[in-house]
Amino acid sequence: MLIGIDASRANHDQRTGVEEYAYSVIQELKKITPDNVRVVLYTDRSLQGELAKLPVNWSEKVLHWLPKRLWTQIRLSLEMFLNPPDILFIPAHVFPIIHPQKTVMTIHDIAAIKFSKSYNWFERRYTLWSSKYAVRKLWQVLVPSEFTKQELISNFQISPATAGSRLHSGTISNKISVISHGYDKRYQKIENKTKIEEVLKKYSIKQPFLLSVGRLEEKKNTVRIVEAFNLLKVRNPKSEVQLVLVGKPGYGYEKVKQAIEVSPFRSDIITPGWVAEDDLPYLMSGAEVFVFPSLYEGFGLPVLEALSCGCPVVASKGSSLEEVGGNACLCVDSENIEEIKEAIMKLLQNTECRMQNIAKGLERVKEFSWEKCARETLKQLTI
Repeated sequence: MLIGIDASRANHDQRTGVEEYAYSVIQELKKITPDNVRVVLYTDRSLQGELAKLPVNWSEKVLHWLPKRLWTQIRLSLEMFLNPPDILFIPAHVFPIIHPQKTVMTIHDIAAIKFSKSYNWFERRYTLWSSKYAVRKLWQVLVPSEFTKQELISNFQISPATAGSRLHSGTISNKISVISHGYDKRYQKIENKTKIEEVLKKYSIKQPFLLSVGRLEEKKNTVRIVEAFNLLKVRNPKSEVQLVLVGKPGYGYEKVKQAIEVSPFRSDIITPGWVAEDDLPYLMSGAEVFVFPSLYEGFGLPVLEALSCGCPVVASKGSSLEEVGGNACLCVDSENIEEIKEAIMKLLQNTECRMQNIAKGLERVKEFSWEKCARETLKQLTI
């Protein structure tokens, strides 16, 4: 059996959520794929770093011919036409139009429907077309949460009658498999206060502080995080707590920038931009509360990372975050600034609640790992 995997998204130096998923699943698949199964990684440039270290039954194939744009639809499609594998696995959102009958794709979310302005016209149409086609026609689809599965079914109005004849078990529920993501084991509670202080000093951060990680944009609800912080400081004028917003600007950043500039507490709002991956566990271990009332997430990996670092979390109701965090998070109405503020205050001032949530979080994360994700993925690839 030959399994082909699109490794182009995993082969990045600074990986975001989808890219981190692709990288982590591939790395774990290397450890568990049987020797009698060959695997080829398709990429647009030579594999970098740890990704380039391949087992004997694995190989890389760099599809480097022109054009460089539309790599998936031109170069990968041509490779599928000339040398198709038995099974093709696409860890990201878009599959090649020419593909084997047994093609498996992961759909992480369909945020482009609710947050269309966050994407340019081409990206929005392209990703939604790919997701809709995948659910209706591809052999199998993987999703990271039950929330995303229900989003696909409701928004694309899918039924067994319209799902096509390629369903391997006859119903759309069986075609879409929920496989939860894992998290990097570097994220764990760090007790070395000296090292934490060194990392905080690097980014001009002082304790105590609230932390949020993600693009500074509308979808991540950054403006309301700032407004909730303002309320907290007004109600507690002697509080020395800072707000640290880690991430690059995204769609709607101008509103975020304005909210920070007009805040009477702007000197206590720190925006370090991109933070080195190795430094994030120290920030999460040193934070008082991780604030993540995102308006839309297909999974919400930062929640797991924060919980694993022993940092209590405020997250959103009615989304994948509630599903992932379980009862370990304080979940709030993401559009209610007062409610966000109250949840933060509860974790800051109520020691019993804080310790309970930390303990629940450390237990909750035991249910998630990239090894488990890879094993369930391999099972779906080889059924």
